Amino acid sequence: MTCDSVDYGSLVWSDDLILGIDQIDEQHRKWIALVQAYQSAVVDGGSAEEIQRTLTAAVAYTESHFDDEQAVMEEAGYPFIDDHLDQHRLAWRRVNGFTAGSPTEDGEETNDLRDSLADFLPQWLMLHINTADRQFARWYRSRSDSAQATAPCAPAAIDDGRVFADIPL
Repeated sequence: MTCDSVDYGSLVWSDDLILGIDQIDEQHRKWIALVQAYQSAVVDGGSAEEIQRTLTAAVAYTESHFDDEQAVMEEAGYPFIDDHLDQHRLAWRRVNGFTAGSPTEDGEETNDLRDSLADFLPQWLMLHINTADRQFARWYRSRSDSAQATAPCAPAAIDDGRVFADIPL
C-alpha cells in the first residue's frame, strides 16, 4: 500500500495504520478484525447466527472504542475533540440505522441492510483512521516529550488543525 493509493474499501491491518498511540493502535487492530469477521460472514454467506454474532461483537466494540478514544482526547485536552466526536456520532447513527431495519417476508431488506453495513463499516473505519484519528495522533505526539517519528503516510495538517477541513463532518 502506498500513501497515494489507500484503498478505503479494503479493510486490512497494516503498519500504514499505526498512529503511534499504543492503546488506540491495539484497539484499531482488534476493531478491524471484528469488522472483517462481520464482512466475511456477510460476503461468504454465513449463517444468520454467525452474521448476528459478528455484527453484535463489532457494534459493541465500536461503542467501547469510541468511549475509550474520547477519554484519551479529553484527558489530553484535544482542541478538535468536538469535530472528532461529531464524526463518531454520525457513524454511530448510520450503524444504528442499518441495524434497525425491519426484515421483509423474503428477507431481501435484511440482506440489503447487511450488505450495506458490510460495505459501510470497513470504508468508514479506514477513512476515519487515516484522517481524523491520524490528525489526533499527530497532535498528541507533538505534545509529548518523547515525540515519536511521524507514522507512515501521515498527511500534513492545515492551519486550523484539521487534515481535510473541506470535508463536511
